[in-house]
Amino acid sequence: MKESLKQHLEQLHDTLSKGEPLDSESKDLLKQLDADIQKVLSGEEDEGLSYRLEQQAVDFEGQHPQLSAILRDIMDALSKMGI
Repeated sequence: MKESLKQHLEQLHDTLSKGEPLDSESKDLLKQLDADIQKVLSGEEDEGLSYRLEQQAVDFEGQHPQLSAILRDIMDALSKMGI
């Protein structure tokens, strides 16, 4: 499961590094979500992470469907890990 999550996170980083046109607020939110995911994987608890991921996926649905799909894949991988 961790490998799947790692792949999805790499996919997110690749998409962002290839110049996905995002405003600075969206980029900051994605960076914060990434940091929060890393904290959870290291054992810290974050009860609102799933909700924030879902909200960001919904926000991206229209303008950034690829990012939205990646976020949903990350949510699925975290869920399968019991997070």
